[in-house]
Amino acid sequence: MKIPGIAILNCIAFLSLIIQPNNHLKAQQKTDTAQYMVASAHPLATKAGMDILKQGGNAFDAITASSFMLAVVEPTMSGIGGRLQAIFQKANGEIGGVDATTQVPMQYKPKAKEEENGFGTIGVPGMVKGILELHTKYGMLPLKQVMAPAIQTAKNGFPILKEESLRFNSVLSELKKYATTREVFLVKDTTPTNGSLFKQAALAHTLKKIARDNGHSFYKGKLAQNLTAQISLGGGSLRFEDMQRYEAQEGKILKGNYRGFEIMALGMPSYGAIAIEMLHLLEQENLSTATEFEFLMHHANAHKKAYEDRKFLKTNEDLLVERSYALGRWRDSSTTIVSKPEDARNGHTTHLVASDGEGNIVSVTQSLGPIMGSKVASENGYMLATTMGPYLGSMKAGERASSHIAPVLVLKNGIPILALGAAGGARIVPAVVQVISRFIDQKMSLEHAIAAARIYHLGDRVQIENHDRVYWKESTTLQSFQKKQILYTEIKQPAQFGRVHAIQRLPSGQWIGAADPDWTGSAGY
Repeated sequence: MKIPGIAILNCIAFLSLIIQPNNHLKAQQKTDTAQYMVASAHPLATKAGMDILKQGGNAFDAITASSFMLAVVEPTMSGIGGRLQAIFQKANGEIGGVDATTQVPMQYKPKAKEEENGFGTIGVPGMVKGILELHTKYGMLPLKQVMAPAIQTAKNGFPILKEESLRFNSVLSELKKYATTREVFLVKDTTPTNGSLFKQAALAHTLKKIARDNGHSFYKGKLAQNLTAQISLGGGSLRFEDMQRYEAQEGKILKGNYRGFEIMALGMPSYGAIAIEMLHLLEQENLSTATEFEFLMHHANAHKKAYEDRKFLKTNEDLLVERSYALGRWRDSSTTIVSKPEDARNGHTTHLVASDGEGNIVSVTQSLGPIMGSKVASENGYMLATTMGPYLGSMKAGERASSHIAPVLVLKNGIPILALGAAGGARIVPAVVQVISRFIDQKMSLEHAIAAARIYHLGDRVQIENHDRVYWKESTTLQSFQKKQILYTEIKQPAQFGRVHAIQRLPSGQWIGAADPDWTGSAGY
């Protein structure tokens, strides 16, 4: 079966696709390799990172350029009003992480009935602090140079992709509730249409200030004062003091081992512990000889058991990454159905990765929460994330938001082999784990591993991805589910099982990049 489109694009392909708005922007399969690589959810973001690498920047410069560009061209998924988690390995082998999640304001007081969106759901934005932390400590090029592509794109505009327009439309009624959102993101009370040129003057102005003073104005200057005055007037709890106090924190690095590969992930507020636990659970089975049906069922069981253990994340996270614990859990047959239904809104968040010829590699996930976050736009031109309210559950003043975000590095003898992560809410961790397992257990190419069908355990049944872009190792798999009388639901709509972006290091030291065929992303040059 032909693999669905996977991205390793050249600059000419970027431009030809972007200026033809009626084309569904698919990734092109190629076998090119490069000394450096970027993969992201939008061709313009990938191009921004690759261009910075060509200008002499390193992976940290590239990830910064791509991150800010995504905030411009994919505002439904992430932005400078949202949160970010990053894991990286420097060329010298040092592994680190950044926690730049949103934070609950100190004046926040929980209400008996929380709103789904609006001013009351807005916490302290972390994305700007997080990405600038990476660039300030490890980047090589001036911030103005790195941010220039995003600033110019916001100022001059870019053609809205069909999928982005559809996401805008899916929340149009909520966007209309807020005056600043209507002013910043709507055109005559409707959303930007497919192929229309979308300009963001206010965002360009904000990005220019961030580039000029390294984010000082965003957290401690006029931009912060404007934002908090707007939120206070709208009845929210975010204050100038919250912005001034906010800091990106060092991410906790968790270590696992899967069949001789080292798995590096982030601890809370990321869900790296659950990703490692799932892999340790799966290690109890020989998946290299498993049928496709057996492979998917083992993953469904591992997913179910690990997600039952999410209750331990805040109290005993380290237990979840112990291989002995996973062995006991795999033998334990007393699992229960998760009583709380999983959030079905999985069309949000974005992931990007970058590497360079020196050996630096960075994996970043950034998010607003649900599509367009709180639905409230800052007067300074960007959407604000949802932090408090039903979306993330009960929160306390000063608490940092946790989520299913799970950027991961896979190493062999200390050398990075894969950097990956995903978008998609609660589907993020299973998507990342299944790609790693396909790659290691079934020895699939990175392209096949990302395109292969995924499974998700939900309540008393499993959901199975099955649409035109899915790659099946065995075409008779669904018949096996029927014969075994396994309760399952086929999901034929694309992008419902997480969207993975990844890069792979070859033995030669060169890199291959791959973008999920379910999305409009790209990888390469």
